[in-house]
Amino acid sequence: MNTRKTLLSFAVCLLWVFSLSAETLNMFVDYNRFLDKDKQTVLLLDYQIPYQNLTFVAKGGGYFAELDVSVEFVHADSVCMKQEVRDNIGVSNKSDTSSKHKSYLNRLSFVLDNCASTIRFSALDVNSQKSFVWSFDVDKLPPTSILSDLELNSEVRPDTLQYLAKFHRNKTLYRSEPSILINRSKTDYAYLYLEIYGEGTNSGNSNLLNLSLEKDSTIVMDEYMDYAPKKDTEGFSLKIPVKDLSLGKYTGYVTLQSGEISEERNFEFVLTEDAEELAFLFPDPEDEYVLMRYFMGNNMPVDWKSFSIEKKRRVSTIFWDTMASSTNMDRKSIMALVQERIDYCNRYFGNLSAGWKSDMGRIYIRNGAADDIDRDTSSDQSRFVRKDFQIWKYSTGEKPVYIFVDMQMNGNFRLIYAENDDLENSDPDWMRFVGTDFDESRLDN
Repeated sequence: MNTRKTLLSFAVCLLWVFSLSAETLNMFVDYNRFLDKDKQTVLLLDYQIPYQNLTFVAKGGGYFAELDVSVEFVHADSVCMKQEVRDNIGVSNKSDTSSKHKSYLNRLSFVLDNCASTIRFSALDVNSQKSFVWSFDVDKLPPTSILSDLELNSEVRPDTLQYLAKFHRNKTLYRSEPSILINRSKTDYAYLYLEIYGEGTNSGNSNLLNLSLEKDSTIVMDEYMDYAPKKDTEGFSLKIPVKDLSLGKYTGYVTLQSGEISEERNFEFVLTEDAEELAFLFPDPEDEYVLMRYFMGNNMPVDWKSFSIEKKRRVSTIFWDTMASSTNMDRKSIMALVQERIDYCNRYFGNLSAGWKSDMGRIYIRNGAADDIDRDTSSDQSRFVRKDFQIWKYSTGEKPVYIFVDMQMNGNFRLIYAENDDLENSDPDWMRFVGTDFDESRLDN
């Protein structure tokens, strides 16, 4: 049993949770051992760090963090091998820099020889100077092993892209999870990758592979599979359904029985679930719907009225997450900005009703303050008595232009003309409100 390896991963998990000090770089480390064609032990060392634990700096149109990693192989207190790497980590959206869900994942590969009995892993965030240090003992797999270590993955899917290239096997992405945290909100399965080495198995005959899983000393999964080796080395991915499992820590075992030979490997994972953080500005979901339509137009769900309140809140949460990503802001910041604009509209445009629901309020909430405002009164060439109107011009984006007219002469301005804005329409007879002698060059922007 490779108990030491799984205890390492769980210990690093606990370290990350409980040692949130100002000087500590909180990250996860795990390793797995496999045999190559020459029966040498290949050690895959994986490390993972959530973006929110790194310090990013803005440069070159993006946001970048730097991580210096050092791995030392020690035998009898002497360093017999050392590898150093610098990871340059870049993201395009500012909101990603504070994400606890997105993380940087990397893998280093080594062939173990007789010089290594202890491995020292260290990492330094270059921008913050926070550091992480961990050491662990490691043994080679015997050349006669019939079973590799068990690599825990949160995702296994076909992938021919270069994304996480080090984690591909035969055009399939195996996204390892050094944190041993499996998020039930994001996947229905935990995956175990393992290799069976056929030269040591009962070649040509059926062998028995057993996968068992327990929580709090209670067995929750126990499956047996017949296995007939077809080649010297075969890789497998075992699926563990997590959708109906309760949250918490699980311990599992994989046993391969081949004739009189039996080998067992164990693994651990912690099943988690995101606490649902619903995002909305208004107590009434129908007001939130009106606000979302300002930005989405007719792209809102047509069956909105049939949704439960909870589902409406989830739709608004997706909306705010999309807004954050598209504006390169975090969700909290974009919501605060829109709330600030709503408050302004209620203060200055709310003569008869809530200012944020007025035409001026709608445009102000979407675009902010106009760069140029031309205030005037309609001429005698209009079909009505003289009315106040305003021309709003913006110098950013598509440079939209709007005309608002105070129809009832009570301060409630109505939008009659919009240019360079796909979400707004102009009144075909807009000139009758300002006068047929209106100088259209005033709309040039």
